[in-house]
Amino acid sequence: MNKYFKKGSKILLYIVLVLVLITLVITAVLWIKSPGKADPILDSNGQDLSGSISSIEKIMLGGVEQYLIVRGADSTKPVILFLHGGPGSPEYSFMKATNPNLENDFVMVYWEQRGAGKSFSKQILSESMNLSQFISDTKELSLILAKRFNQKKIFLMGHSWGSLLGILTAYQYPELYYAYFGIGQVCDQYRGERVSFEWVKEQAKIRNDEKAIKKLSSMTFPDSLATSDKWINFIMYERNYVSRFGGGVTHKMTSMWPVIKMILDAKEYTLSEKLNYMPASMFSLEHLWPEVMNKNLTKEIDSMQIPVYIFQGKFDYQTPYIVAKDFFDQLKAPEKEFFTFENSAHSPIMEEKEKFNSIIIGKSKNILEFKAE
Repeated sequence: MNKYFKKGSKILLYIVLVLVLITLVITAVLWIKSPGKADPILDSNGQDLSGSISSIEKIMLGGVEQYLIVRGADSTKPVILFLHGGPGSPEYSFMKATNPNLENDFVMVYWEQRGAGKSFSKQILSESMNLSQFISDTKELSLILAKRFNQKKIFLMGHSWGSLLGILTAYQYPELYYAYFGIGQVCDQYRGERVSFEWVKEQAKIRNDEKAIKKLSSMTFPDSLATSDKWINFIMYERNYVSRFGGGVTHKMTSMWPVIKMILDAKEYTLSEKLNYMPASMFSLEHLWPEVMNKNLTKEIDSMQIPVYIFQGKFDYQTPYIVAKDFFDQLKAPEKEFFTFENSAHSPIMEEKEKFNSIIIGKSKNILEFKAE
């Protein structure tokens, strides 16, 4: 008995030591890959590209320290302020991995919004986590960027949650922007969530996925006044099926591992910032989601004073195509266009980047040439 006990103890000790070693190796690798510094933009000879900009900057917005990742091959090019999704999910790491080419034609400003990513802090007051404050932050940052880069105006681009923030800011302060670009446009998310839920239930039946059918049948769709906790609990399960059936972040990405890997690979974040990414996202989601669910832009915005361009994936069931199209159809603007991406879900900026970039470059060029006349 004692003999077997000793042998078992040695095996257990060996397993523990191996696990500790693996953990240390993984931690060391992540530490090395997480210096928290901006990668330079290089020329064809591998040298820093003259006139380029690549920086991580701390800035005060609305009395709170927030961070920008600024990148452009030519710092005199037009500025695009990119508003990430979530709420609370910065997308620089995704853009770096999938579509850095916009940086050749624009100064891309990836803003890590209050309470998210590099801008997360336990000192942020929960009462400041509201749409009104975020719109104020966006306005303040837009003015700073126009002055800093000697631009009369800038372009505003929002993805998912950022599209709600973006179009509301552009609606209130059109004088600051040449145009608004909305990707995966949020406009009536309560309706969108219902469309999404009905779609995943239909897909489960089409695929004869008994496990999914059983789980989805047991779920109760929250009412419009449901708490953040109820919505988050619902969404965490429902989005798994949205992704599995091809309607999530991308049409082809059916799990979250590729997203996690992009975050872990981004050198611009420190290890602690990477580990805080999800807690920050949940913090933002908790405080901002009720406002997202209770906004119906079809009832609030029937016209815009600047050009509006909407980019929507055909397979998008996070911010469903049909809801965005209905909002667009009733909207009046000096110029507006709705671009359908046949092979994309929620992120055509990453899924069909050549088509996306070509449209952005063409539209911005036309606008700037018209303004110069």
